[in-house]
Amino acid sequence: MVHMGLVWDRTVDVLQGRSGILARLALLFFFVPGVVSAAVGAFATPATPLAFVASLVSLAASVLLIAGVLAVTAVASDPDVDAARATSIGFQRLLPAIGAIALVVVAVIAIGVPITLLVVQSGATFDPATGRFDLARASGSALNLAGIITLIALVVGLWVTAKLVPLFAIIVNERRGLGAFARSFRLTRGSALRLVGVVILYGIVVIVAMLAATSVTGVIARLLLGADAAGGVGVAVGVASSALTALATVVQTVFYARFYVAARDREDAAQDAPLVQ
Repeated sequence: MVHMGLVWDRTVDVLQGRSGILARLALLFFFVPGVVSAAVGAFATPATPLAFVASLVSLAASVLLIAGVLAVTAVASDPDVDAARATSIGFQRLLPAIGAIALVVVAVIAIGVPITLLVVQSGATFDPATGRFDLARASGSALNLAGIITLIALVVGLWVTAKLVPLFAIIVNERRGLGAFARSFRLTRGSALRLVGVVILYGIVVIVAMLAATSVTGVIARLLLGADAAGGVGVAVGVASSALTALATVVQTVFYARFYVAARDREDAAQDAPLVQ
């Protein structure tokens, strides 16, 4: 069993001891791409060439985010890795990481399809304008079944999320592809429930902080720029959101990497321990 308190202590040590490197990586991979994406998106209107450009910029920012997580993972896993080496590792392991994410997305879609079909069967209608289902006319056993499946999927998804905490660290440090999933499940044995608590707590803190930061920034930007300056307000909110996202991503990634190191060390110690006759 990995002690979360020890993992957090090691996380703080890395955040303090390697703050310069982590700050450069966060600026390069998280903050700047996020701000650029938010700025382009703030001035883009639907069905225009700029909207298409905004989609491409958002996609590029997402790819850089993944590479940045890999780079930060490398720094947090190995004290000998500097910013240049971490950046190289981030791009070298990008394709395996994207492949792993794609597999998770396929699994989520596979679960979502039957839920969607049940919701439609219950009488719900889809509103293209909002991208949501209107459940005003929905009723019956199909809707109830969809709700039950959704609840089960959320619980199982939370557990799987906890089991995949060291996934990227495995991809970075052990050069694994799809085999990283099985390895991640092995390393999290005995720690899943504690990791579920960490994931829930982290999610709550980030959501509350994000809502507070973007709300306050939006209000201040409207007061300074005027209510008609929607683009400028969007950029200001994007800057605040990107800054908070960069900070939260670094902390989360370092914690996950340090959990991997602790779980790996625990496994190595168990293998090296002498057998009791």
